[in-house]
Amino acid sequence: MNDEIIKAHIFSRIPQHLLVAGSAWISRIIVALIQLASIRLLMDSIGLEKYAVFALLTGLMGWFILAELGVGVSTQNYISESRAENKSYDSVIAASGMVALLLMSITIIVLYLASPYLAPILLKQFLFLSELEKIKLFFITGSLFIGFGIGGVSYKVWYAEQKGYLANVIFALSHIIGFIGLLFVRNAPVEDRLLLSLVAFVAPTALLPLTVLISRQLKNTPWNTRIIFTNKHLEIIKRGFHFWLFSVMAAGVLQIDYIVMSQFLTPHDIAAYLIATRIFGLTLFIYTSVLMALWPLFAELIVKGRWLNIIKYLKQYLIVGLAYMAICTVLLTRFMPEILEILASKEVIILPLSFILLLGIYHMLRVWTDTFSMTLQSMNDLKPFWIYVPIQAALSIGLQWTLAPVFGLNGIVMGLIASYVFTVMWALPLSVKKQYKN
Repeated sequence: MNDEIIKAHIFSRIPQHLLVAGSAWISRIIVALIQLASIRLLMDSIGLEKYAVFALLTGLMGWFILAELGVGVSTQNYISESRAENKSYDSVIAASGMVALLLMSITIIVLYLASPYLAPILLKQFLFLSELEKIKLFFITGSLFIGFGIGGVSYKVWYAEQKGYLANVIFALSHIIGFIGLLFVRNAPVEDRLLLSLVAFVAPTALLPLTVLISRQLKNTPWNTRIIFTNKHLEIIKRGFHFWLFSVMAAGVLQIDYIVMSQFLTPHDIAAYLIATRIFGLTLFIYTSVLMALWPLFAELIVKGRWLNIIKYLKQYLIVGLAYMAICTVLLTRFMPEILEILASKEVIILPLSFILLLGIYHMLRVWTDTFSMTLQSMNDLKPFWIYVPIQAALSIGLQWTLAPVFGLNGIVMGLIASYVFTVMWALPLSVKKQYKN
């Protein structure tokens, strides 16, 4: 009994955000291993060119999840504020669930109407696909990612409740199921292996959080009010819309590379770029999982005016994050050829050292700016983003579109880096400092 009491005491002394971060690290490691293993599995199953289609479509996820219109972040901040003031937030969960599910229905219909026009443009480099195949692949993948984005509202609720470990478990489980699905598809005697691979891998990431969202929404909403639109719904949409506009601008920075490469790179270069960025992206996920756990903590600390704690956390995590990403870059410059050999043994993929170093610099910039971005968003201060992110997005689009035809893979990353250096790299820290001084 004494041992149990001691263990419980030790566990209770661990900060909640570190428990969430710890589960996030485990989840991300699982997902990282699955995503890396899926590259090898897909290369063997569908080949490099079809893998390029798979990777490009899944890479467009950042655009499709905009369908939730910022409802998730709005809900998370409302719950954090309610918790800080010891208020009930059941009505917030009920309202956000109704809004999210309505948005999912509308956006899937819009996607169905737009697919015949967008799919041929975005998949124009893949001449082995018919127009009908392009439309079908684009619509089905997009619909699943819309579901993932809407279902992600349930993750935001858990993070706000400082139960983000539940979100991390579901996120990892969905990828495990998806990988098992890929194994079945590879071994099944089927023809349309590309489409089935997309559905098998993406569907669990949408269906599991959607199930959680629907069950939570039904639990918190009385039967006689489930179709009534109230001021609470409008408040969530209004605040969420501000975050959504920021997300659109951020997509113009972070997601435009997928659109640029679809227009200028060959299928082989697309596959090479996506494999390399997937590897680097997985290293960044480890750090962003910490930021996700810190977000609700920062929101509560800001409400309580405890800025010294916030500054302490910022310094600690920036030092660790930048050192971590620098080490990852050095290791990847050394071992990237071996990694590519493991992931694509049947294909010859060579990445220039300059490209790997540029990706490392870019991801270090992401560590720096994402940290200050999370801090500002946790206090609902979006003014700096309205000023600087549109400029950054315009620079990112213009520079990538100009440099990619000249420098290829390097041109895309050079455009990304320049857009950060000229805008948010210095503007966001200054904005946080201004809030602290006030």
